Parts: sequence; C-alpha cells; structure tokens
Amino acid sequence: MERTLAALCEQLRGELIGDGRTIIRGINGFDRAQPGELTYADSPQHLADALASQAAAIVVPQTVTDLQGRPGIRVRDPKLAFAVLLGVFYPEPVEPVGVHPTAVIGSNARLAEGVSIRPHACIGDNVSIGRGTVIGSGVAIGPDVMIGESCIIDPNVVIYRRTQIGSRVLIHAGVAIGGDGFGYVFNNGAYVKIPQVGNVVIEDDVELGCNVCVDRATVGSTIIRQGTKIDNLVQIAHNDRIGKHVIMSGQVGLSGTVTVGDYTILGGKAGVVDHITIGARAQVGAASVVTRSIPDGQTVWGFPARDIRETKRQMAALARLPELLKRLIRSGQLRSSPPELSEESAD
Repeated sequence: MERTLAALCEQLRGELIGDGRTIIRGINGFDRAQPGELTYADSPQHLADALASQAAAIVVPQTVTDLQGRPGIRVRDPKLAFAVLLGVFYPEPVEPVGVHPTAVIGSNARLAEGVSIRPHACIGDNVSIGRGTVIGSGVAIGPDVMIGESCIIDPNVVIYRRTQIGSRVLIHAGVAIGGDGFGYVFNNGAYVKIPQVGNVVIEDDVELGCNVCVDRATVGSTIIRQGTKIDNLVQIAHNDRIGKHVIMSGQVGLSGTVTVGDYTILGGKAGVVDHITIGARAQVGAASVVTRSIPDGQTVWGFPARDIRETKRQMAALARLPELLKRLIRSGQLRSSPPELSEESAD
C-alpha cells in the first residue's frame, strides 16, 4: 500500500509540514523506521530518535516546529494518530461469512446476517449471535448465551450458559467466561460447594486478553461495563462489578464481590481482597495488594496498598535504617542489642 503524506494528513485532520507528495509505504516505531516509512514522536527523546532514523516523515505534536527539513504531520495526539494509521496500513483480514461444515449448531440458535462460524466451533441451544460477529475455531458456547454485533471471539474461548455479551467485544484466545465462582461452606470436616446460579454480563466495546477468567455470580451477575480493557491472565471472581473504561494489566486478581469504579487503572499483578470498593479514576500500582477500599481518584501502591506518597516516604525512611542503626551502636545509645543488630551485621 502507498499513500501520499498529504492524503494521510487529511485523514488525520492534521497540519502538513514540508512536501505533501512524499510517498509513505509503511508505518514503524520511532527507533526502527526505514526509508519510505512514517513514524511518530510524542516526547523530545522520541523526536530525537525519530530524526536519527531513516523515516520518510514524522507525526509530531502541534508544539513542534522544526523537523530539520524532514516532512511530517502536526496533530494533537501523535500516538493516537499512529494507532489510526496502523489500522490503515495493516487492516484486519476479512473473515469469510457463513458456518463451516465442521461447526456444531444447537437447536433454536439464531445467527444474524454476516455471522462467521469457524471450524469445530460448538454453539449451544438457544444461542443468539448478532450481525457480523466472528466465532473462531474451537470456540464452545453454552446454551442461552447472547452475543451482540461485530464481536470477535478468538479460537478456543469457552462461554458458559446464560452469558450476555454486548457489541464490538473482542475476546482473545483461551478466555473462559461464566465458569463457577469459588464458593464453599465448611461442614463436618469437608467443603460443601455453593451452587453458582448467576451469570456474566459484558457490555459493549470490552476487550479481554488471552486466558482471562471471568466467573459467573453466585446469584445475580458478574458485570464488566462498557469500554473496559483487560490484559492477559486476569482473574475476575464471582459478583465483581467492573466499571466503564477500566484498564487492568496482566495477572491482576480480583476476589469476589469487588467493585471497581469507572476509569480506574490496575497495574500488573495487583491483587484485591473480597468485598472491596475501588473508587472511580483511582490507580493501583503494580504488585499491590488492596486490603481496604480506595476512595475516588486516589493512587495507591504497596503491600498493603496505601497512598503512594505515604508508601514512598516509608520506603525512603527504611533505606536510611542501616546507617541510623550503625550510628546508634557507635554512640552507645543502643546498649543492649541482639547479635543481628551488631555493628558488623549493620554493615
């Protein structure tokens, strides 16, 4: 594919810098762009890297005025523009429409126009699938599931009974939606399973990364609201309620009955104990363990998770302890200390 820089500028509604007749044949990162490729820079360091590359042109913020003779495009958000142009130069392949002969379709299943069912998929009874949705190879969908329009369900996804999925939802390979919540009662020396009779509701424009697990509710619904994006290997337990446009990085684990507010961000490997509420627009640092509710807008980090400013003060104080210990021993103020607090060990 070839496009002129002027045509791309018009598509981005940006401001052209230099020769609009420059031919662009591809898109690449600012540290590896080759001749004929367009790259982007959203910081001074990235701009220096882009100018040092062989890129034919650079997408830059509106504040940049000098590209050292290189053509480019000024836009409000270069990274967003880069994402748009990646879609232009590398569009998703068009899936063939129709049901593959190896797929199994249950009774009373309703497939709207333009649905694609790939090889060896299994669609349960009374399933409803909306217009333009693609069901990948080896997907297993239980009875009474509802899936909206223009969804992509990648290979080997399992969707249990009565799950409800909105439109434009992207579910990557290996995801399990609607498995039993983890609930037991201890009685007479053994665990008795609590029946998990609820379901899962996933709203529009959600993305679930590879091998995410979303448990159905004990009663009621486990809910993931509109626009939320969830990375690989995340665990969402029974009766959790995830707000709109939440970001969860890889290996986040939520216990049961957790509420996460809109626009909240959870860093990788963060863990949340049960019955916790995380407020809207809060941020949870990577590898944190949340043991109490977090108010709207607060940033927390650590184990247990605390306000990030408090955690950083404590870590700075902790780093000074060895020197403080040596000073106390030398001054004689630490008169009776166990061996592990001797001056030798303090070194």
